[in-house]
Amino acid sequence: MTIESIKHFFKIGMWKKNDNSSPHRNLLLRMLQKVYLAIIFFFERGHIGYATQLSFSTILAIVPLVSMIFAIANGFGFGKYIEEVCRETFSGQPEVANWLIQLANSYLVHAQTGLFIGIGLIFMLYSIISLINTVEQVFDSIWQVKGTRPLRRILTDYTSMMFLVPIAIVIMSGLSIFIYGFADQLKEYWVLGSMARFLIHYILPWFVMSMIFVVLFIFMPNTKVKVSKAIGPGVLAGALMLGLQWVYIHGQILLTSYNAIYGSLAALPLFMLWMQISWYICLFCAELCYTNQNLEFYEYLIETKDVSHLNRMMMSAVILSHICNRFARGQRPYTALELKTLSNIPIRVITDILYNLCKVNLIAENNSMDLNEITFSPTSDTDKITIGKMVTLLEAHPKDKYENLGLDISKTVCKEVMDRMRYVRCEYIKSLDDFPVKDLVK
Repeated sequence: MTIESIKHFFKIGMWKKNDNSSPHRNLLLRMLQKVYLAIIFFFERGHIGYATQLSFSTILAIVPLVSMIFAIANGFGFGKYIEEVCRETFSGQPEVANWLIQLANSYLVHAQTGLFIGIGLIFMLYSIISLINTVEQVFDSIWQVKGTRPLRRILTDYTSMMFLVPIAIVIMSGLSIFIYGFADQLKEYWVLGSMARFLIHYILPWFVMSMIFVVLFIFMPNTKVKVSKAIGPGVLAGALMLGLQWVYIHGQILLTSYNAIYGSLAALPLFMLWMQISWYICLFCAELCYTNQNLEFYEYLIETKDVSHLNRMMMSAVILSHICNRFARGQRPYTALELKTLSNIPIRVITDILYNLCKVNLIAENNSMDLNEITFSPTSDTDKITIGKMVTLLEAHPKDKYENLGLDISKTVCKEVMDRMRYVRCEYIKSLDDFPVKDLVK
């Protein structure tokens, strides 16, 4: 197997459909396609830089965030247990755990006295909201979301996150206490006790971490994310985070010389490195969630710019013909995915063609009862939509702007030849007007 054959497989081979392939092979290929796209997008969309930005925002917001969690936990009587969870999380670097707990407690003490009440509260809210907003912007870039949340939704959604997340952590802490107590009662049973220890030490943390990522992948982007498409990436992110935590804790033995040189200051760079890698994992799995839901949009990795002008016109005629035929029969209009199934044209090319057909007013978008489904129908009598009309409108789109600059190409060409070219083109368009678009496909 050569390097060229490997490149050919990833660019073309694994995207080819084979009806004779087994279901297991097709499933494996689809998984490989999703992972491949996620890796490509991770680097092409600059997630390494995004991870650095998010790490910086997280470090700025971590003390106010931990302070809020401690404040709510103390209200429920779980303050000491949250401290234990914090120390267990950073068991490899107790300096970081002590530093966070001391700063959080100091923050809460000073936030209750003097002028700091107002200023501290404002800074706490600003730090947390800024972090949430930064995370949302990065996730929106992953999901190719153009718009932003309305101000009303920003206030309600962000406020809900700020207070519900700490409450959820406190509730989970209470459940953990109950589960640990129940497991202690099973110690005298050898089999049940072993199973309980395995579930508590391995499965339960994985489940909790996975659910955190699943919720993050579903609710953070300002678009609809299917739950079924977020479960797989969420489970993978949970496993990778637990693996990173294991390396972070047990890898301290290999860094004794590093600690000897930097002393107590070694905790901060290692913590920042852990934070950076954590965001790498989060963003990669977010990309995997995106490709898991939108794999059809990247079939063969073909874009409209890769299609010749002639083939683009032919594809436009085929798509428009399907739309007109559907409308003439009085049936429900097609969606983009249905047109992709009928024509076998990659969905990314279809969406661009539909966009251009809408721009020249040959078709129009329709929002069905399900607001997440957009259909397309012709804007005029299907008998009057001809191939010639379609070609004329599409070739004139977008509108020229060079005329506004005072440029005139007719001054540089032979007038007789230009007139003959225009005559030939008019005859060509007239001949195409004899073919109604709806007659192209049956």
